Amino acid sequence: MRPSLAVLAAALALPLPLLAGPLTDRVGTVQDIPVEEWIAMARGRTLTYRIDDRFWAMERYDPGSNRVRLQLTDGTCMEGTWDYSPPHYCFHWNGIGTACFRHVRQGDEILIIETRDGVDTPMVQTMTGVSDIPLACGPAVTS
Repeated sequence: MRPSLAVLAAALALPLPLLAGPLTDRVGTVQDIPVEEWIAMARGRTLTYRIDDRFWAMERYDPGSNRVRLQLTDGTCMEGTWDYSPPHYCFHWNGIGTACFRHVRQGDEILIIETRDGVDTPMVQTMTGVSDIPLACGPAVTS
């Protein structure tokens, strides 16, 4: 299911952490994750992300391709492709546009830092899980 632009705009407008000072004050020393390592971990798997300890989304990387699907908190999904131009992972969402991120390690955590025009923004996601469970896209079932 493809989210409407209104649903997507609402999801992307969720309150994000506003940080005082530079991003490095919040995340400290980070190490960019090489694309080979990311592919080995993500391809054919579902990754779970949180922002400020709240569920944000799940993302599924199709095996053998650069296709990706992102399931938002309301169950709707965005589909697209991704590519890598060091150190940025860019996602090209069908009918929506492109969003780029750095995938980094900080100690035992994997952080996803949004970038705009190659500059880190204050929006940071924490990857909290990797599983083999496929996504079930669509709005939540209610009775």
